[in-house]
Amino acid sequence: MLSHKFKPANLSYGWIIVAVSALILFAAFGIRLSFTVFFVALIDDFGWSRADTSLIFSTTMIVFAASSTLAGVMLDRWGPRTTFTIGCLILGTGLLASSQIQTLAQLTMTYGVIAGLGITILGLSMHASVIRGWFKDRLGAAIGVAFAGTGLGAFIVTPSAEAVIRYFDWRTAIVFLAILILLVIIPIQLFSVNCPESLNGSPLDDLNKYWTLSKTLKSPAFWLVVLAGICAIAPVRMLTVHQFAIMADSGVSRAIGARAIGLAGVVTAATFILAGMLSDKIGRAATYAIGSGCLIAALLITQSFELGWTIWPYAILMGMGEGSRSSLVSATTADIFAGKTLGAISGTVGAGYGLGAAILPWAAGWLFDVNGSYETAVWLASAVVIVSTLALTAASYFDTEPVWRASI
Repeated sequence: MLSHKFKPANLSYGWIIVAVSALILFAAFGIRLSFTVFFVALIDDFGWSRADTSLIFSTTMIVFAASSTLAGVMLDRWGPRTTFTIGCLILGTGLLASSQIQTLAQLTMTYGVIAGLGITILGLSMHASVIRGWFKDRLGAAIGVAFAGTGLGAFIVTPSAEAVIRYFDWRTAIVFLAILILLVIIPIQLFSVNCPESLNGSPLDDLNKYWTLSKTLKSPAFWLVVLAGICAIAPVRMLTVHQFAIMADSGVSRAIGARAIGLAGVVTAATFILAGMLSDKIGRAATYAIGSGCLIAALLITQSFELGWTIWPYAILMGMGEGSRSSLVSATTADIFAGKTLGAISGTVGAGYGLGAAILPWAAGWLFDVNGSYETAVWLASAVVIVSTLALTAASYFDTEPVWRASI
């Protein structure tokens, strides 16, 4: 185990931090993104409505929105190792408890609240804050590599969970996910550590004095980033929850549907990396706009799954759309608001992720229950994508020269 006073010799250790973050996100978001296969299994087992079942996932997002800032404060105060250990223990406990539930209310508490809190503590914005201390010139690429773990989680965890559900049951699948967190990820995350100040050096000294949480809350650029975050993840998480059900409604077999979702995960992982590198070259907003076009195309394709072959271009476009969302919003936040309170600031932006992701998946389920179709939800989600793109573009240009650039 690394000692508390461990100080790596040089900034190359930053890539180990990136690898650790990628593995944590692989597990945490593999669990979150696999909810789509549990969604169908729960409806089959209990006969719950889609709106009610969607509420379980939406609860995780409400918890995310409510506790993300607190998680960021924990990270600023205790560092990543202690904070992520707490997150893993909470997530594992919530999953084990979820495997024993009998009612919707019980699952909403164990999975929605407890596991949701664990995933919040292990969330994207937390890792972006840690990585920001290690990288300056290649921040977009570094965050992209770390966030690629979420796509690999969808590629491996979602089809694996579907297979366990198919051959055993959903309860057994949840236990396997708990084992992944408690026995594999806890030892791995012990290698995560903040960059020593001796290496972080003078470039951030002025920023540490400038960007406090209270000062950030007065910045219009901050609220534009929050709006971008609210609208960035909401359409993606709507698909996370409902895509498997949409495929099943269109006659796509569950095994093929799980493979398509896995393919989307691979594309997501690759896009996180490529989008991060591209954003370092042409800017966050321009890269984000490209991804937004891909996501809108994916949303529209969901209405033609009955053709069969459209599931594959959907998977590719969905992966490209998702891989350009959270990493670029997080990188934009780190660009503008770097400093010792970045964890709390990023956590507050992360609360926006959770708010949007809580509302739209539930709304899509409600619209389906009312209309018997996802068409209205698809058009609503497409509009949300456009709002997010405009907000991030405005935030990127609100300050013509982000503060961190002037000090590097």
